[in-house]
Amino acid sequence: MFYRKKQSGFSLIELLVAISFISVVVILTVNFTTYNKKVYQLNEEHTKAMFFAMEGLEAAKLVAWSDLLAGDHHLSLVDDLWTLETGSELLDNVFTRTLTVSDVYRDSSENNNVYGDIGGAYLDPNTKKVTVTIDWESRAKITKQEVVETYLHRWQADRWTQTDWIGGDGQANWSDETKFFTKDEGVDIDTAGIVTLRSGFIDWSYATTTAMFDTPGNFEDNDVVEINEIAYLVTKNNPSGPELYILDVSDSYNPVELSSINIGSSISSVKAQDNNYIYLSTEDNSAELQVVDVSDSYNPVVVATYDLPSNENATDLDIASTKAYISQGDTLYSFDISSSTSPQLLDDIVLDAIISRISFSENYIYTSTYNADKELQIVDVNNPINLQAVGFYNLPGSLHASYIMTLGTRVYISTDNSGSQAEFYMFDLTNPTSLELLGSYELGESIHSFHLVGPYALLGTNFLEEELVVIEITDPDNIVKIMGFDLNGYVLGMSANCSMIYAATSSNEAEFFIISTEVTDCGYTPAGTLESSTFDTGSDEVQYNWLTWEGESLEDTYIRFQLATSANINGPWNFVGPDGSSGTYYDATSTEMINYDTHLNQRYIRYKLFMGTDSELQVPVLENIVISYSAF
Repeated sequence: MFYRKKQSGFSLIELLVAISFISVVVILTVNFTTYNKKVYQLNEEHTKAMFFAMEGLEAAKLVAWSDLLAGDHHLSLVDDLWTLETGSELLDNVFTRTLTVSDVYRDSSENNNVYGDIGGAYLDPNTKKVTVTIDWESRAKITKQEVVETYLHRWQADRWTQTDWIGGDGQANWSDETKFFTKDEGVDIDTAGIVTLRSGFIDWSYATTTAMFDTPGNFEDNDVVEINEIAYLVTKNNPSGPELYILDVSDSYNPVELSSINIGSSISSVKAQDNNYIYLSTEDNSAELQVVDVSDSYNPVVVATYDLPSNENATDLDIASTKAYISQGDTLYSFDISSSTSPQLLDDIVLDAIISRISFSENYIYTSTYNADKELQIVDVNNPINLQAVGFYNLPGSLHASYIMTLGTRVYISTDNSGSQAEFYMFDLTNPTSLELLGSYELGESIHSFHLVGPYALLGTNFLEEELVVIEITDPDNIVKIMGFDLNGYVLGMSANCSMIYAATSSNEAEFFIISTEVTDCGYTPAGTLESSTFDTGSDEVQYNWLTWEGESLEDTYIRFQLATSANINGPWNFVGPDGSSGTYYDATSTEMINYDTHLNQRYIRYKLFMGTDSELQVPVLENIVISYSAF
């Protein structure tokens, strides 16, 4: 038997096929490797370009502002400091870097201060646009470019604030925050925390009731506020009549009802900033906050209402410029009233007890409450959309706090009858989170309400024959009773000045009283000025941003300022207003831009306060002034 021998190996055709396949694989591998290498090199180029671009942006932030002049530049490192030199630069013999500084224009300007969106017609000297351009020819023989940009701003700002002047005059340079340089005789700084016009002495023995007004029905009058000889009087619910009355009180012997409104429920308090709108807190479960247009005293109209979340009664409210605060049960609410006809709820905060009354002062709301351990509670409203409880004070005894009021750097609070303890307290509120007790007064009876007039506190008491008691509070360590008045009913709310006291009472016969002190013009000086000390910003390169102030400037009164700056601590001091001349004044009640060009790079600054009144009964009151500046 014959067997055929088995053959092994490739045939010629198979060998050629194999060689061809291997050749293709080798070629593809070489080409792929070459491609990857080129991609890697291109990516490496791009990475370097972006690095040089970002380095340029970051270095530009460290360049002195005075060197950021419009044009094309390149960076230079001198003694570890980045500077700019004209023209471009070549990096790694491949990349050309150009750093371009451009001026920025905005769409709004006030007193040479520029603001608003970018792209307008007004040059902004405090903003620069920086563009870094990287150009190079890649290994692929293609011209490439990367561009990055940013905006640089001189944004740092500090504030110079004065909130008290009781330290007196004679201080040339700013060191004691309660002192100033000089004032004239028309200015009164005797009350801590305020500047006002000096008034004459009140002889309370001449005070007398001049008129009464009987609101229909046997219902208590809860509160009253008087502005420009118009009194807004509010009552408890009168099922068959109005709860809001508008009275002409220009003749203190003959108040005249101009109009009234049936609100349909009790009104607990009324507040006003002028004779255009008044704000009410009510017991209406669907409209605890109400706004009334009173621009026409003969035809008042409710133009806005707000239904607070619960059905508890609103107990009090206070207003400050474009914000309103209202208490309901144990909750405090903040509102935006920029549009009086459309109040907007911003925030609320729950406190530790029922709130009886509230008072606003410099970004804080002070509340009197029914918590026997926290009769006085404090809420920070600096950010009205985020209310924060920041402090409290436990008065002696276990009492209900009945009323609260702030003026300048002091807060005053009253309580129910506490037996052997005081019912009236005075605190320094310079540090709202840690109040300092200044003094107290034991009346021996409950205090329903009170009001402050100059160095006096007018107490609405529970005495049957002295429902209104006047005490002098000039010296908190030695509070002295001056006078008592026998009225028909307890005083539940007051509005007063040195000439007139308007009282809302619990009487069933004549709930509204007018008491005259017989001081017909209050002895107010018609005008006064105060010049501050010299404030050192600490830099020869400085700009002044804005000025704002808080206080009261009612109709026929004014508060206004001029500023003087100098490169020398000794002056000269030339006071000017917003247009840079001596004939204009900063007098806006909101933030006002300071003239940019006039005061630029003037290290030292003073302000001059001008106050005046054309009213027989009203004076302006300044509580603080704030000047914003940026030192570089």
